[in-house]
Amino acid sequence: MKTEEIISGFGPISLEEMDSVKLMNRIDTKYVMSVPVLNDILQKISDNYFALEIDSQRVFPYKSLYYDTVNNYMYLAHHNGRLNRFKIRFRKYISSNNTFLEIKFKQKGIRTIKKRIEVDDIEPFLGKKTGSYIEKHTPFSVSELEPKIYTDFSRITLVNKDFSERVTIDQNLTFYFNGNTPFSLNNIIILELKSEGGASKSILVESLREKGVFPKGMSKYCLGRALSEGDIKNNNFKEKILTFNKIENGSFYFRNTACF
Repeated sequence: MKTEEIISGFGPISLEEMDSVKLMNRIDTKYVMSVPVLNDILQKISDNYFALEIDSQRVFPYKSLYYDTVNNYMYLAHHNGRLNRFKIRFRKYISSNNTFLEIKFKQKGIRTIKKRIEVDDIEPFLGKKTGSYIEKHTPFSVSELEPKIYTDFSRITLVNKDFSERVTIDQNLTFYFNGNTPFSLNNIIILELKSEGGASKSILVESLREKGVFPKGMSKYCLGRALSEGDIKNNNFKEKILTFNKIENGSFYFRNTACF
């Protein structure tokens, strides 16, 4: 049974109903798995979660553009294990045509604080409004930032029935920059559990453990750059990259040329 067919059996939840679990200040726990493993888990938890539904649709396309400093400060902060680090991106919700500038701050390596403003569209060059917002909420100046990598993916969103956690399931990941050839991962699932107090009592986590899936995530921004750029530092991501490669049928995804 395909993922979309399994998700169709979940009870629906609307965007308005989901407002109570926005979780802008939260603990994020990421997991990586293959599509068949995800499908087995979804069948086990179908009675315990709602699936976001908008206009009879439950799988939604997204597009993001990530910014970083010229010397890749934000990427390297993640790579080097800094406990306090930022991420800056534009995210477009293709189905609704809404776009946001989003700033995520990982505090002490555990809690994520997210701020965002709505904008007209993804900006390959920062405008006055977005530049001012970034300078207000981060230590970075507009002059030191540049666009780094686009990501496309499709997302399923779940909410548990006591409204204490939200789950995003991202698949069909594609990375590219401007005119470069898209670089895709077809069998990788990145599942992220977002909750105010962690995931220790989550039914989903119990199901993941039963399948031998434990936290081993990394940001799509870092993943895309580490896998597709041959000249960017990635030695601290080697173990995670090996896991991704094994899931993606054991192939290796390094290239000798950079994305841009």
